[in-house]
Amino acid sequence: MKLTATPFDPQTGELLPVYRDAYLRGDLARASAQAVEDYLHRDAGQAHSTVTRWHQLHTEEAAAAPGWVQQQLTFIREQPQRFRRRALSLVTVSALLAGVSMAATNHPSNVLPITRLPVASALPAVASLEAVAPSAASAAAASRTVLLHGRILNEKGQPLAGATVLRKGTSQGTSTDAQGNYSLRVPADGLATLQYGYGGYTEQEVAAGQAKAGEAVTLQPKAPKRKHWLFF
Repeated sequence: MKLTATPFDPQTGELLPVYRDAYLRGDLARASAQAVEDYLHRDAGQAHSTVTRWHQLHTEEAAAAPGWVQQQLTFIREQPQRFRRRALSLVTVSALLAGVSMAATNHPSNVLPITRLPVASALPAVASLEAVAPSAASAAAASRTVLLHGRILNEKGQPLAGATVLRKGTSQGTSTDAQGNYSLRVPADGLATLQYGYGGYTEQEVAAGQAKAGEAVTLQPKAPKRKHWLFF
């Protein structure tokens, strides 16, 4: 049964918890649900608590997410899928290049006389040790991480609660709190790329080495889609 009463407190104008849960379960009428979504866009604190409450309901009752919450969850889920598609394409291209290389290596050629040159037996061992040392140093550098702090705002300078921050090419990420603040651990070499996203806003990418501690990132809303009318 759809609830049709107003979901807001008549005196304070705040969203009532019982109607917030009804919205997350899909029990509100369409007009009331749209009013709740408009209210969540304006109030960052209520938006953060609403996403948290949906996770609780999802654990207790396997509830289906409404439109505004589903936009945030869809963005988080799509990032690992994009990475897997890119990784699969890279593996396919690598396999094709390896096949071409092996075919060229096994192609018959004229046999040339072998000339034996005196080479010191210790040289290969020295070369292998020199090759191992840089790789060990690079692996140690890659294992070091730093904790990066920042903030995400909208075009009006207001904090975006529940915005996502992902390390590009991985499934590692986090989301912002009610004040738009986030913290994410990234490699200390500064080569990682951060992806900032929020439902209805254009994604933004920033190199971790260029992101300053506590610096705010401003996201811009997506341009509305143009409608095409057909006349017969």
